[in-house]
Amino acid sequence: MVLKGDPPEVLVVSLREGRVITLPKGQVEPGERYPETAVREVREETGVEASVLAPLGRVRYYFTVHEPEGPVTVSKEVHYFLMRYLGGIPRPQLTEVEDAFFLPASEALERLSYPNEREMLKRALLRLRLLAKKG
Repeated sequence: MVLKGDPPEVLVVSLREGRVITLPKGQVEPGERYPETAVREVREETGVEASVLAPLGRVRYYFTVHEPEGPVTVSKEVHYFLMRYLGGIPRPQLTEVEDAFFLPASEALERLSYPNEREMLKRALLRLRLLAKKG
C-alpha cells in the first residue's frame, strides 16, 4: 500500500470499467520474498517506484471460479505492506489494470471496493502516524 503526502494519498488501481477500486497486488515469483513482490507489483501495475516501510498483515479469502467441470473454490492470501512513494507518475499496465491513480486516503476509505482493503488502509494510516511520532 503506497502512501504519499500529508494529508496522505493512497495509490489505487481500477478494474472492470472503473467499477472496482483496489490496491495493486499480484503473484509471488519463484525465489521472491513478499516485500519484493509488493515493490515489483506496484512498479509493474502502476509505474510507481516505492519502498517497503513496514508489514501491515495478511488476509486470506475465498472465492468461487466457475470452470467447465463445475465450481472450484479458490483460496487466496494477500500480504500487505506500508510503502513509501519514491517517484513516478501512475501509468496503468493495461494488460492487468485499467487505471492507476492516487486518491486522498479519506476518499479511498469510502471508494475501495473490498472491506479488507479499507481495514488495511486504516491500519496503514495508524502505522504512518506512529512512525511520524518516532520520526
